[in-house]
Amino acid sequence: MQTKKMWFKLAGVIADNLPTASQECPECGQAQIDFQYVGERNTMRGFLCIWCVSCLHGIHISGVRIPEHADCLQKNQVETVKKRIPNFKVG
Repeated sequence: MQTKKMWFKLAGVIADNLPTASQECPECGQAQIDFQYVGERNTMRGFLCIWCVSCLHGIHISGVRIPEHADCLQKNQVETVKKRIPNFKVG
């Protein structure tokens, strides 16, 4: 399966299984996946960043529905978002 498709599949696993145990990275195979929803609680819409703590590869998916029980940072909390989400390589 293509790596990008594997990242999108991982997004579905995360959304459907909150809270979720760490999943395997599509790039390096390590079970070091982390993620963060960012958006607006009143609309439950935003974006999702998923990355591997080990190899710092990941994906940014915009226009997602934020699950009710997900940890969500408000998009206007720019400094908090910058501290939480590392500068990972998209792919």
